[in-house]
Order: sequence, then C-alpha cells, then structure tokens
Amino acid sequence: MDGEFNGFAQGVASGRYAFWLGSGISLFRFPGLKKIVIKALEYLRAHVDPAQVACPFKVALERALGIASLTDDEKALVNVNVPVVDWAIVKLLEERLSGKYAEFLNIDIDGQPLDVMVWEAVDVVGTYADETVAPDAEHYVIAAMIKEGLVTELPSANWDGLIEKAVDELGNGNGLKVCVRSEDLQAADQKATLTKFHGCAVRARDDEGAFRPYLVGAQRQIDGWSIDAKVAGLVQHLIDVAISKPTLLLGFSAQDANIRTVFALAAEKQNWEWPGELPAYVIAEDIMGEAQTTLLANVYRNQFAGGSRVEIKKSAHLQAYAKPLLTALLLWTYAAKLQRMARLGDFDLSEELAAWVDDGIVSLRDQMAEANTGDHLAFVEHLICGLSRGKRLFLSGRNDAKPTRYEPLTTAPVSQMVQDVETETNGTPQAAVIGATLAKGVNAGDWILKPSADMGDRAGVAALESNGRCDRVFIIGRPEAELALYESEAVLDDDEDAILIHARPIHERLVRSPSRAPGRTGAVAPRRVSMSALVADVNEPSELMERFKQEAGL
Repeated sequence: MDGEFNGFAQGVASGRYAFWLGSGISLFRFPGLKKIVIKALEYLRAHVDPAQVACPFKVALERALGIASLTDDEKALVNVNVPVVDWAIVKLLEERLSGKYAEFLNIDIDGQPLDVMVWEAVDVVGTYADETVAPDAEHYVIAAMIKEGLVTELPSANWDGLIEKAVDELGNGNGLKVCVRSEDLQAADQKATLTKFHGCAVRARDDEGAFRPYLVGAQRQIDGWSIDAKVAGLVQHLIDVAISKPTLLLGFSAQDANIRTVFALAAEKQNWEWPGELPAYVIAEDIMGEAQTTLLANVYRNQFAGGSRVEIKKSAHLQAYAKPLLTALLLWTYAAKLQRMARLGDFDLSEELAAWVDDGIVSLRDQMAEANTGDHLAFVEHLICGLSRGKRLFLSGRNDAKPTRYEPLTTAPVSQMVQDVETETNGTPQAAVIGATLAKGVNAGDWILKPSADMGDRAGVAALESNGRCDRVFIIGRPEAELALYESEAVLDDDEDAILIHARPIHERLVRSPSRAPGRTGAVAPRRVSMSALVADVNEPSELMERFKQEAGL
C-alpha cells in the first residue's frame, strides 16, 4: 500500500470507500459453501423414506445429484443408507455443488415451504445466529474502522451478525445502522450503515415472521431480487452507494447475479472513469474469479472490451485475503492519521523535521506490524486494547488494563481532520512527534521498543530497553494525567524505571499522593521530557534526538 495501491490506501484513510462484504470475512467462524452444501445434502438424505415410492425428499436428492452432473460410475458410489460425509464422492460433491449453490438451494420439495432448503436444510438460524460464535480479526478491524470514521457504507451478503457483535463489543455507542428491509433505511443515521441485502439470521431468529422472507440463497430469490417490491429501497440504496463511493470487495466473490446487476445499473447512471483519481473497484483476492472479472466488464464496458482490459484487471486486483489486508489497512490508516496530527499543532515544523517525523511514523507502523506473528486475531485484539489504554493514559492517566470500549485516534477520517482548540490543547500533535522519535531511536539502534509485557496497574504504554535497562514509558497529554498516575501509584516518586514524556509543557506537581509513605530521597526520580519544549527549541532531527536522549536519560 506504500506502492501500487497507495492511492487506494489514501482513499480508505479519507473515508471514501464502501466495503462490500462477502462470506470470506467469516470463513473461520462459519462453515464455507462446501460444508453447507454437504449439510443440506445430508438433510435430504436423512429425510428419505424408503417405504414411500415417490418420496419427495428422494426426488429432491436425485435432483441435487443431477445438478452435480454425476456420471453413472459416480452415481454407483451413492449410498443413501449412510451419511453423505461417508460417501466416496463427498469431495466431488463439495466442489460441484458449491459452484452451483444457488441452483442447489433452489430445489423445491413437494409438501414443504418453498424456502425449505435455505431455512431448514442449511439451518440458517442454527448456524449463522449462534450466539456462542465470537467475531474474528476481520470483524474487529471493521468495527474499529467504523469508530475511526473510515467506513460509512457496508453492503453485506452475509447472514451472520458478527460485524454487529464486534461493534457492540468495542462499545462507546453502537454507531451502526443495520438495514435488512427497505424501511430500515428510515432509521436514524449512525456512523455507518450495514446493508444486509441477503437477509439476517439474527433478526430472523428473533422475529421469524418479519425477517424470514428476506433471507436470500436460492436461485429464484437471487433472480427476482432486483425487481422485488419489498426490497426496492435497498436496491436503490445500493445503486446509490455504488455510484457515490468507490468499491472494495472483501471476501466477496460477486457470484450472485443480483449484485452484479446493481453495479451494472449504477454504471448506467453514473460510471466511474478508468483510470481515475483512485481505483474505483478493488478486489481483495489471491486469484480474481470469473464472476469478479464479469463485474469489471459490466462497469467498464467499452474500455474493458478495448485495449485496456489487462490494465483494468491489474489495477483492480489487490492480491491479498481480507484478514491480512484489513489488519494492514488499519495500521496504515493509524499512521496516516498520526502524520496528519503532526501538522495540526500550535507549532511549525521545519521542512526537514516534518519529513523526519513522517518517516518516523511509518517506521513506527512497520515496527508494530512486525509484532504480528500470524495470529491476526491476537494481534488485532492487542493492538486495539493497547491503543485504547494508551489514549486513556495519555488524556486522563487512567490505567485501564481491560478497557470496555475502543478509543479511536480520531473519530474523523484523515480528510476531515482539522486544527481546532481541542487538538491544540490536548497534545495529540506532539504525541505524533513522540511516536516518530521513539521509532527513529529504534532505527538508529539507540534502544529497543516493545509493547508492555503486561497491562497491569504500573505498566506504561511501552517498554524501552537501553544500556541494559528496561524503562516504562508513559506519554502524557495533560498535567492532570500525570497527577492521576501518581495518585494511582502507577508511578512513584522514587521510580528509577519510569520515563514521563509530556506532549505539552511540564507543570510542577502541586499534589503528591498521600497513599504511600515517602520513598528514598535524592536525585532518583522518574525522568520527565516535554516534547513541545523540544520542538520549540530545535529545527533539525539530529538536534531533537540528542536533546530527547539527554532529557530522558538515555
């Protein structure tokens, strides 16, 4: 994203993209299509009545096997007396039926509701509304991006409620409007709108009568969706989203014709130009599928049919899966916000120093990324928890080891971050410079910077190892935050291992915590540094770094 897709990353950081979500973002939480089709096939097999000559379930099973286009030899391996998972051709059926899942789920069974394959065979509610299933890294990152003001439109083909659950868990107000029916669009606006155009298992569980008719999975439902009066409002909303915001497809195969129709209708009204200011369509996949290629052909039409096809596909194909991409995007946007913050203070950075700060923030981002060992969920949870805790320490000195809510860097995207009184007084611009300085010290080999080993009562926002010593680092935005650290005994008068880096000028403490008897006297005490004072006195990066090391005792 620092290279070919830099424009895309900047667009995300500026809140310009709509995130179109598919089953790929929940891949490790719910069964994929291959498992679902076998589950539905087993439902048919288990309901076959051998004593009934024209058993409707037997007829339906035979239709399913016909959709799989079995040869006579393959049919000979079917044994309705044993579970489907034990059939010798189970893998073959997975492959063939998952590629035709809508046709498979379209099978009607005499004497049963028309949607029996979706409602009972797939068991939408039992599978996708399971309250014991926790969100994954993708859901938490998207929730954090909503809180950061980075994404406002999230059309989703998914039945599950994991985005909603992740947003709820991060707290600080829900901030999410969920739309399953057209009338849901009339609810009060929130920070973001999640449009579940194929229905919602959670709402169908809670109110079957109202929401079961909105579950879409069978071919007849997909084919008739765009002209179904009850979802006309949703269709128009999605067309408007496709017109007004560039598209990021996340775990989204575009296999369903109804959504390709939405994009085609949007292109008819107001198409995105290619090439444009930024990629209008970005498809996050290892390999671009045929349905996704068809979508590009529909929206770019003449250009795609001409000599630009290869370039169009290349510009749209971001070769990454949702989990690592979203994690990287969150880090990238954090860095972009910090770079912007550094320009919003009541101080002027020299051109050389501004470039040095920008580079340091990128280094900080990359150093944080190196802590991801491949467990994306653990990394994201630690990142979100650490950021939230760090911001509370910064503003109030409150050392909340297990935060119950997410604290965004800002609630606005980069494009809407403006200089205001709060920004000038809360120390966030100087905090960005502090982060750059700490990262630059790592680059120079002056110290090692690590996340706190624990988030206990006395832990800093980071641990700094230098000259055989490990120091706790606290970054402080307001004088009262330092007082709170002393009052809670997170920091003591005789702590030799504490570095208090103030964003703003340092004020002498007038109140000392009475809860602890005075420690030893003398020169030993936490080291205090004012970044605003350093920035005011220096113009060159080398001078700033040298002054910082001296005052921090490094």
